[in-house]
Amino acid sequence: MSLILAMDPLDFILRYTVLTGIVFAIIGTALCMVAKRVTMAKRQQVEINKNDKLYTTLVCLGLIFIMVGMIIMVLPIENSFYRG
Repeated sequence: MSLILAMDPLDFILRYTVLTGIVFAIIGTALCMVAKRVTMAKRQQVEINKNDKLYTTLVCLGLIFIMVGMIIMVLPIENSFYRG
């Protein structure tokens, strides 16, 4: 198993786990960013309470996606798309 710092940056970024982790992190970030808009559309109100259950659920789900993405990125699987 090679160390992350000893790898070529392109080889590290093109690993299956890193790409999957990036996708999960992007989905989580997008979910956190649209949580307020989704809650306003669902409740049909201009102002929402920060203690709204839907808003809290969407933000927590987004943070879980980000955390899972970060965990997946550091998994030591040596497969990569680039074999140069």
